[in-house]
Amino acid sequence: MAKHYTIYKVGKFPQMTREVFTSDNGLNSDNIKIVCFDNNGTLFAGTDKGLAMLKSDKFISIPECEEKQISALFFDKDNNMYVGLGKDLLIFKNGKVEDSITFSSPVIALAQGEDNGLWILTKTVLYKKLENETEWDIKIGVPGDGKSLIPYKNGRVYVGTADNGLYSLVGKRWHWCELKAETTELLSDCVNCLYADPIGNIWAGTDKGMCVHDDNDYWLTSKTIPSLPSANVNDIAIAKNGDKYFATSTGLVHQHNGRLSYYGYKRWLPSQNALCVAISVDGKICVGTDAGLSVFTVKMMTLEEKAFELREITEKYNVKKDGYVLARVLEHEGVVSLDEGYVDSTDNDGHRTGLYTAALCFEYACTKDEKVKAKAKRSLLAMMKLVEITGIKGFAARAIRYEDEFGYGTGNRREWHFAKDAEGNQLEWLGETSSDEMVGHFYCYANYFDLVADEEDKKLIKKVVSEILDHIIENNFRLVDKDGIPTTWANWNPDLLNNDQKWMYEKGTNSLQMLTFLKVGYHITGNEKYEKVFKYLADDKHYAMNLMQYRILDGHLCHIDDNHDFLMISLLMRYTTDPQLRAIFAMGLSYHWNDEKAERNAFYNFVYGASTGEMFDADESIDELVDYPMDQIAWPLYNSHRPDLEWNMTPVEMGMIPQLVSPLSAHERRIIDNDCNRFIADSGVVGYAEKILGESSDPTAYNVFPSTGNDKGLELRPCTNFTHPYWFARYHGIIEEAE
Repeated sequence: MAKHYTIYKVGKFPQMTREVFTSDNGLNSDNIKIVCFDNNGTLFAGTDKGLAMLKSDKFISIPECEEKQISALFFDKDNNMYVGLGKDLLIFKNGKVEDSITFSSPVIALAQGEDNGLWILTKTVLYKKLENETEWDIKIGVPGDGKSLIPYKNGRVYVGTADNGLYSLVGKRWHWCELKAETTELLSDCVNCLYADPIGNIWAGTDKGMCVHDDNDYWLTSKTIPSLPSANVNDIAIAKNGDKYFATSTGLVHQHNGRLSYYGYKRWLPSQNALCVAISVDGKICVGTDAGLSVFTVKMMTLEEKAFELREITEKYNVKKDGYVLARVLEHEGVVSLDEGYVDSTDNDGHRTGLYTAALCFEYACTKDEKVKAKAKRSLLAMMKLVEITGIKGFAARAIRYEDEFGYGTGNRREWHFAKDAEGNQLEWLGETSSDEMVGHFYCYANYFDLVADEEDKKLIKKVVSEILDHIIENNFRLVDKDGIPTTWANWNPDLLNNDQKWMYEKGTNSLQMLTFLKVGYHITGNEKYEKVFKYLADDKHYAMNLMQYRILDGHLCHIDDNHDFLMISLLMRYTTDPQLRAIFAMGLSYHWNDEKAERNAFYNFVYGASTGEMFDADESIDELVDYPMDQIAWPLYNSHRPDLEWNMTPVEMGMIPQLVSPLSAHERRIIDNDCNRFIADSGVVGYAEKILGESSDPTAYNVFPSTGNDKGLELRPCTNFTHPYWFARYHGIIEEAE
C-alpha cells in the first residue's frame, strides 16, 4: 500500500491519569467530606474521622482534628487554615492552632470576599469579619439549613440551603432575597454548592442538576442546555482555563469547551458518589468520595511517548512463557504486581499474541529499535510453537499451558492434549482451532516477514506458512484436529461457503480470509501453487465476487468478523497488484467501512485510509488515541444514568440488551479488543443503579441496562488496542509526530 496522501501531525496533548488513596494510605477514614489544596498546592482531606495532609504518597493525620468529623475546610490568602469541627472552628497559622471559635451550630463553609473579609456560614447563621477586625461586621440568621456559600460583587453574598432554596444578602440594611424552585427556574431547593463566575453569573449545584442565574431574572439549567450536568451536583471546582469540574452522585463531570466528559466508577473514582472536588495551583484535581479519593494528574505527552509507556507496562505484566502476550488475572481489585496474579490462557492466545507481535513489527519499522525487534522475534517464535506442538503438520493450537501454570489439567479434556516440547517440558495444548487463530497467525507472519525478518527468520516463516496452507488445502479447505474431525469454525470450503446457507454469515468473511492466506503464502514463499489456488477460488468459485460485499450487516451486534475482515483486507490490498482485483476488493472494504465508521474505531479507519487513499474520519481516529486511558485494568463501569446517551432498542427484539447508538469516548468505556462491543454503556454493575439511587417504587427509576461484560477490576489487559493502530498509522504515513 502507498502512503496516504494526507499526513496528520499530532503534537503533545494533556494525558490524564489518576491515583486512588484510602485509609490504607493514611487517611483517617474512607468517607471523604471535603478536599482542599492550600496556596502551595498541598492537599488536605477532611473525613468523618479527622483531617490529613498528603506528603509524598501518604497522608499524615493532623493531631488536633483526629476522630472528629470535618465540616468545613478553607485557606485564606495568607495560607492560614480554617477547620470546621462541628460547632468549633480551629484557625491554624504556620501549622499550629492560633485560635478557636465556638458557634451555636455546625460550621458549614468559609470564603473570602473581594474586600478580603472572611465569610463564615454555619447551619443557622451567616457571619462576616472584615480584615484586621475582631468583631463581626455581619451576623444574620439563615432562613433554612445553611449548605453552601459564595461571596459576590459589591460586598454581597449568596447562600444555598439544604431545604429552602437560594438566598442573596442585599441592601444597605442587610436582608435576604429568596430564590426558590416554586417561584423561579431553580431546579431544587437543595443547593449543595455555589460559584460566581467572572461575568457575574451564579452557578448553583442542586440535587437535581446544575443551574446558572444572572443575578436578576434569567436562568439556564440542565433541563434547557446539555452542557450542564443533570445529576445531583455536590460540589464544583473551576480551573484557570475556565474548565469546570462537578462532583456528582454519579461521578466526576468535566465541562470543557462546552462538552461534558464523565469520569466515574471505577476506573477513575473508588466510588460513583463524588462528594467534593478541588483544584491545586498547578492543575491537580482531587475528588473525594464515600470510599476514598482520587488525585488526577495531567501531563503533556505525545502519542509516541504514550505508546512506549503502555508497551512497557504490557511487557512487564502481560507476557507469559515463550512470549505469549495476554491479559493478566489480578488477585486483588486493581492491584497490579508481579508478586501475585498470573497471565491467563484463552481460546485465542495465537490471535491476540499475533496482533501484539504485528504492533511490534510496525513499531520496529518506524523506530529501528533493536530491543523491539527482539521482543517481536520472541513472540514470533511463540506463535510458531503453537504449530509445532500439536504434532499435526500445519495445525496450530489455540493455546499452550505448562504444568506449573494456572489451570493446567482442567478444561474440556476432549480438546486439551498433553505433550512435551522440544526441550522436554511437560505442557498441554488446546485444539478445536478456529479461523480467529489463523487470522492472527497470517497477520503476524506477513508483517514480521515484511518489516522485521532477516534471512534466517524468512526461512522459518516460509516453512510455517507453507505447512499451514498445505494443511488447509489438502483437507479441503478446513483445519482438521487431532481426532480427524474438521474444527467448528475454521471452514474455507467453497462448496459449504457458497452453497450451504448455514454458512451465509461467514461466506464473505471466510472467502476474504482464504484469499488473503493464499496471497500471503505466495508473497512469502513464491510458490506458484498458492497463486493458482487463489485464482481458482477467486474465479471459478467466485470468491472475488463474494468480496464485493463480504460483510452482512448485523446492526453492530457481533464484532468478531469485523475484526477479522479489517485485518485481512489490509493484507489483501497490500499484496494485490492487479488494479481490477483491487477495485473489486475495495468495493467490499468501502461497504464495510461505511457501516463500521459509526464505531469510531481508529484501526478500522486507518486500514480504510491506508488501503484506499480515501478520507477516513481522521479526527475521530486521532481523538481515540489521545483519549485512550493509560489504565488498562478492566474496571466496572456505569454510564447508563447519563441523560446525553442515545439508546438503540433494536437488540431487545432479539433477546439482547439495549446498546448505544454511538460508542462512548475511550476514557469512558470498557477496555476491550476490536472483536468486542463498543456500544455497551456498563459492565460489572448489575444492580448498581439501585445502590446509588436508593429504593424506589417507580419501575422506571433505574435507568440502567447492564451489559454482558462482568469487569470487576481483576484483569489487566495488554496495550494492543492502542499500540497496534498507532504504529500501523505511523508506518503507513498517516500520522507523524509534530516537533
